[in-house]
Amino acid sequence: MKKILFVANVAKEHILKFHIPTIKHFKEEGWQVDVACAGDEEVPYCDHQFHTSWKRSPFTFKTFRGIRELKKILASEHYDIVYCHTPVGGLVARMAAKKARKNGTKVIYFAHGLHFFKGASPVNWLTFYPIEKYLAHKTDVFFALNNEDYDFVTKDFCKSLTVRQVPGVGADFSRLDVEDKAAVRAAYRRELGIPEDAPVLIYVAELIKNKNQPMLIDALRVVREKHPQAVLLLVGPEHDNGAVKAYVEKQGLQDAVKLLGWRSDIGKLMAASDIYVASSLREGFPINLLEAQYCGLPVVATKNRGHVTPIVHGENGFLVDIGDHEAMALYIDTLLTDPAVYEKLSSVDVSRYECHRIAKELYDTVLETTGCKGREE
Repeated sequence: MKKILFVANVAKEHILKFHIPTIKHFKEEGWQVDVACAGDEEVPYCDHQFHTSWKRSPFTFKTFRGIRELKKILASEHYDIVYCHTPVGGLVARMAAKKARKNGTKVIYFAHGLHFFKGASPVNWLTFYPIEKYLAHKTDVFFALNNEDYDFVTKDFCKSLTVRQVPGVGADFSRLDVEDKAAVRAAYRRELGIPEDAPVLIYVAELIKNKNQPMLIDALRVVREKHPQAVLLLVGPEHDNGAVKAYVEKQGLQDAVKLLGWRSDIGKLMAASDIYVASSLREGFPINLLEAQYCGLPVVATKNRGHVTPIVHGENGFLVDIGDHEAMALYIDTLLTDPAVYEKLSSVDVSRYECHRIAKELYDTVLETTGCKGREE
């Protein structure tokens, strides 16, 4: 039986969110699939789950403890492939796998968006660029999600590295399905205290600096000049020490911005909404945009290397410059006042990115790039 170890920073906000279809596909193909990550949440379909010490940030002593933990796991299990994700998971796995690689283990690093990119701060470049360039020598295969990352790694990292561009991790659209959307929409609006005819914007993302939620709050303030009942739903766990909440209060929009925290009922919240907005500074590949489009919501998003991969301005969504809340408000108003535009951008086909299709594509790419043989061979 072939053996693969998935490594990432946390279970809840990464493994469970992105990788279950791929884990399941490997299991169905006859592999032993293990997972190493922080967090107590149970990961389905895997054979063994290792609860590790590292944190979301790599700059703690627990990173070194995690490397020691993973070295012991690799020494005892003898994996064919170590498939690592996130900056912490990628750092820990590649540092720990030195001896395992000498014994034939292949290491894949799936970059969900490099922290150094066009427009990134000098601090990001000085911090993450040398780390990633060094770790590239401890990597066999590099998966990139967007053109910018692929081009950069291909041209600037070590020549022995095999690089592939992949179309994301896929989206489990079925979890967003809602029966009787009209009834759900009405019920959720009552629960949230939103009038039936109020325009509702929604953004599903953790509250961190990169997601740039203050831009959406600024855009909402402009939108409410013409649509005074407009509401913004911010859905995601808080990791910003209350910064977004404080900004909402500073703008006097406590009644118009609803901070909902982490939710498992995203499909129903989408059904209660009208437009999906996204303000992030950087993305690897924007699954959240595809999920919104599956739910029939038009998208207005910032121009970053991730968003511009699936979104073509004016064809299947609107794109605005990062920080340009006036332009975002303008396109939101266009969607609210032009039924033909709304109909066009709320009818986007995203079946290409369905998780089962992508899981098979990733599986085939893993086998092709590592030289591992599948069950059928």
